[in-house]
Amino acid sequence: MSELGIFIDESGIFETNQILNPNLSDLYIVSFLFHNKSLSIDEDILKFENFLVANNLPKELPIHTMPLIRQQKPYNELNWEMRRKIFYNLFQLMRKLKLQHKTFVCNKKYCPNKQTIKQNLDNFITQMVVNNLEYFKKFNNIVIYYDKGQDYLSKILHKAFSTNLNNYRFKEDVCQAEYRLLQCADMICSIELTKQRKKNNEHIKSLDKFFISDSKFNKNYRKSYDDLEFV
Repeated sequence: MSELGIFIDESGIFETNQILNPNLSDLYIVSFLFHNKSLSIDEDILKFENFLVANNLPKELPIHTMPLIRQQKPYNELNWEMRRKIFYNLFQLMRKLKLQHKTFVCNKKYCPNKQTIKQNLDNFITQMVVNNLEYFKKFNNIVIYYDKGQDYLSKILHKAFSTNLNNYRFKEDVCQAEYRLLQCADMICSIELTKQRKKNNEHIKSLDKFFISDSKFNKNYRKSYDDLEFV
């Protein structure tokens, strides 16, 4: 049976006016990563985990990219070079497999309240499903991988898919640490956040230092990232 996995993560929180630095946009991002399960990923994940082992890191080390960028636990003992290598190798995993993604970006400056954010997110997900209805219908099963960290997002997903499709289900008891593709969805949020910061000419020391320069970010990540965007 054909199966599509949709891996979902978010960056930021739903409430408005939660950012402390007035020079930065208050952004809320939701990422969607699509995996046609007829494409085997086991060999590529093994290659990534062998890379971790070769660098004296646990094979099962979960990758959470913003703590990785900021040198926070459990990556606080790793230098910049090693953390960049981890990020780059995880990105290459997604790029080599040609896993497509879609991102919702909300600048809360233009959303005066939670209801407006919710409505924009609802419209985005519904439109994504409707625009790709024939593609989604090709699969016997659509499995949504989301840790249900934000209840309103789960409800919007249920509404958008149930209104248009009857071949979807939520994977139960999802934990990001157990799925490399959820970690890739997390990485998508970080790349999109960096892309938006650079677009708005906003500077965060940890991001600027990690990606070194705009030209290196564009060369190493942005071009391939944009090419993999889901229609």
